[in-house]
Amino acid sequence: MTNFDVEVLLNIHDNEIIVGIALTEESLHRRNITHFGPTTLRSTLAYGMLRLCAPQPTDIIVDPMCGTGAIPIEGATEWCNCFHVAGDNNPLAVNRAANNISSLLTKSQIKEGKPSWGLPIDAIQWDVCNLPLRTGSVDIIVTDMPFGKRMGSKKRNWNLYPACLWEMSRVCRPGTGRAALLTQDKKCFTKALSGMGHVWQKVHTVWVNIGGLHAAVYLLKRTVQAFVHPSEQDKEELPGNAKNEDD
Repeated sequence: MTNFDVEVLLNIHDNEIIVGIALTEESLHRRNITHFGPTTLRSTLAYGMLRLCAPQPTDIIVDPMCGTGAIPIEGATEWCNCFHVAGDNNPLAVNRAANNISSLLTKSQIKEGKPSWGLPIDAIQWDVCNLPLRTGSVDIIVTDMPFGKRMGSKKRNWNLYPACLWEMSRVCRPGTGRAALLTQDKKCFTKALSGMGHVWQKVHTVWVNIGGLHAAVYLLKRTVQAFVHPSEQDKEELPGNAKNEDD
């Protein structure tokens, strides 16, 4: 049907019926994005992931694998009293994110009819396993992790997931920090997380369908355990560094 007046969606599941009415003429899943990548995340899903973390004023929110920047861009428009950092190891992805930020800024200036002071967001190229951020300096981490299909590989994820979760625990603020991580490689993620109970606590899991792929958003909370670098931890466990009970 075309040229209809109202779009109504009826979803029937067992004994439950949900009726939805479209409130906008066009889908909002591509809002704020003009430069697309091979796996651009829907803006609506990006918003939902951010909302799970309940951002508070002055929070530092980081997407360490930003791709086109859908998550931090959505955050900068909806939570403008926070500062958002978009980072990726791929220079093409960082360039797309920067272009999307620039396009959004231009759009904002046109809408307001006057020069804008800018947006609380910046883009940078980095290695997710070696972030150029101070320990405990980030309040929220929200990211779309490689599924191992169109981006990366399932085999590489077995090394990548533990390494990036460990680095995220370093930069995330102990006690109050939280993270919302999206992945379809649930087996690999669960295995990587199982060995990090001292730094990450799983709070909730939200199941999502992404183009027919059954994925999950894991909401994590940073424990109060202070981050200890593996090399420092090894030194403490050396026999020569052991403390006597009388000390």
